[in-house]
Order: sequence, then C-alpha cells, then structure tokens
Amino acid sequence: MRVIVYQASDTSALSKNFTRKDFKCPCGCSRQMVDSELVEKLQAIRDKLGKAIKVTSGYRCLSHNAAVGGSPGSKHRYGMAADWRLVDRSINPAALGIIAAQYFKAVGIYWYDGCAIVHTDTRDAKATWLCDAPKHYPSTTYQKFILPTIRRGCTGDANRAATKMLQRLLGLTPDGIFGEGTENALLKAQEAHGLTVDGICGPASWKESRSPVTITQSFSTMATG
Repeated sequence: MRVIVYQASDTSALSKNFTRKDFKCPCGCSRQMVDSELVEKLQAIRDKLGKAIKVTSGYRCLSHNAAVGGSPGSKHRYGMAADWRLVDRSINPAALGIIAAQYFKAVGIYWYDGCAIVHTDTRDAKATWLCDAPKHYPSTTYQKFILPTIRRGCTGDANRAATKMLQRLLGLTPDGIFGEGTENALLKAQEAHGLTVDGICGPASWKESRSPVTITQSFSTMATG
C-alpha cells in the first residue's frame, strides 16, 4: 500500500483514466488521500472491460464518513476504498462483483433504494459481501464466489438477499422469495442467453441474469450512486 496525500485543488492524473478528482471527498475538505494500489487495480478493471468507470465514493474525511453513515473504521477514511459503477451501466452489478474479485480481496455489492454499486478496497484479508439494505450485510463468508447459488425454495438471510438481487436483474419485484415467478423468469433468461435451463442461479447465470425484455429498463432506472 502506498497512500498518496494531496490537496483537493489537485486534479492531476493518477493513471491513464483516473485523476485525483475522481477519488476526492465531496465535502470540500482540503486534505485528500488515495491508495495507489486501489487506482492501479481499478485501472486494470477498466482496461479489461474497455468501459469507463465512475467512482461514486472514494476518500471520506471523518465528518463526511459519519454523515453518510459509514463505519468508523471504513477503508474510505484511509483512501483505501472506492464505490463505483460503469458509466453506461451495461454490465450488471453481480457480474462486476465477480470481475472485481479477480483483482481485490475485499469486494461488496450494494443494491438498495434504486442504487447499484460495487465496493472494492485494498485490505489484505478476504472479505466479500452483498448489501441489500442500509447497514444490512447478510452475506459475508463467501471465499471463492461473491454470490451464492440459489434456487426455488431457498431460505436464509444471505439467500434472500441474493434472491432480491436476482429479481431486480430480472425486472421483478424484489421480495426475496424464490418462488415460481422468479424461477420462470430465470428459466426464460437462461434460455435467452444460451445457458443451461435449470432454474438454478449459479456463477454462469449471475453473469447473464438479465431478462431480455427488461435489460434497458432495469439499468436506466438505477440511481447514480
């Protein structure tokens, strides 16, 4: 880790596509910081995807972190974290989380109140999670894959949170219950994307689990994060 400390007025480049402005705290404080490893890995993801990334939250000073409800020990406070999404929202957040986990040990997916973003930070310990409500982190123990394999009738807090995400991707009302309606919508999406049509949402389905009818609608209605 190499933290770069700079002034808010400094908008110079950090990499090919990111500047210091992209990561600065929005509250107007003068002192800013960002971990160079964070920038390098986000640049690598951008290069892999060939798509622009918008950082929705980078460094947070103590007061701003408290104002947005961040954890007192948030990695944002030390310039080690970034919340982000694609500018064109062309890849679903579950698939982005899978890609991000190839570069970062710590990856979270947030999707609630119409907002879908990916969190990445440069901590050394493995940590992956899904957050479907403010300060609600039901899935925090997946070591190899950020989202569980779910199917009709699945129960448990983590599976309900994952089901809500799947339902949003399919253009359904996110109630967290994997019933007949969710299964039928998933079967149609699997068929449309040339996947195994089994009604089970595993790694392959998470990458492509968008209804062919509601792809544009589901992403155009997301908040900017």
